[in-house]
Amino acid sequence: MISSASAKFDERLAFSRSLGWLTEVELKKLSTVHVGIIGMGGVGGQYAEILARLGVGKFTICDPDRFAIENTNRQNECKVSNYDRSKVEVIDELIRDINPSAQVKIIPGALKSSDVPLFCSGIDMYLDALDFFEIDLRLEIFREMRRVGKPAVTVAPIGMGAACLAFTKDSMSFDAYFGLHESTDPVERSFKFLTGLAPSLQQRHYVQESDRVDFKNRKTPSLPIGVYACAAVTATMVVKLMLGRGKVRVAPWSTHYDAYLMRIATKYVPFGYRNPLQRLKVFVARKMYEQ
Repeated sequence: MISSASAKFDERLAFSRSLGWLTEVELKKLSTVHVGIIGMGGVGGQYAEILARLGVGKFTICDPDRFAIENTNRQNECKVSNYDRSKVEVIDELIRDINPSAQVKIIPGALKSSDVPLFCSGIDMYLDALDFFEIDLRLEIFREMRRVGKPAVTVAPIGMGAACLAFTKDSMSFDAYFGLHESTDPVERSFKFLTGLAPSLQQRHYVQESDRVDFKNRKTPSLPIGVYACAAVTATMVVKLMLGRGKVRVAPWSTHYDAYLMRIATKYVPFGYRNPLQRLKVFVARKMYEQ
């Protein structure tokens, strides 16, 4: 079906409604941009779709999992007809059905540590869509992206909003900001990651059942509202970083947009996780969520 449709596909016409907000030169540039996305679940699948519609032309996507019914509330392309299908294969079809000109490389298994350097060297920008609790691989990828001098962005769906941090060769490093490398305790790491992503902790104002957050058993609630917000924020970061479109606040700056509160919290965290106030926030978050 995709191959027959591709004969009718006119790339210039397909993205023509973007002109005005983007220039023809910028659209051409986006068609050459290569993004890497690990995780085709909640945010990753949405990243793939919004970037395909934006005109990004090259993707490397990775996920070992298959769609299941519990993915329904937030994951792009999770529907009855796709149950038990490979997530990367489904999202690959989605990208190429939107833009048959796109080049998509799929990695259907888990990315191995030995493959991280090759993965990072082959992309222009990394979009973090790993499961919240996948810390070790996340650390490796952000370190390697910094080593090769390419941007990496993590945008997390928190409640009904999105929390964004950008890391570049000139920013604070991922390690220095989050400090996840200093602990092997998964619960400690989770609280450090959460408070680093959203130092304002503004989502605390509307949590209905805090006991649904269970870091010990690697479970957190999520809403499609936050996931879609992440896609919009991430696509905007791709435009700004890949096209050089204006200033981007990089780590230790963070931005947490919350649609429920209609509030944007932009925070500067000097010294990252070593900041005394940040350590206090980890303590407060534990009190809020830990059972």
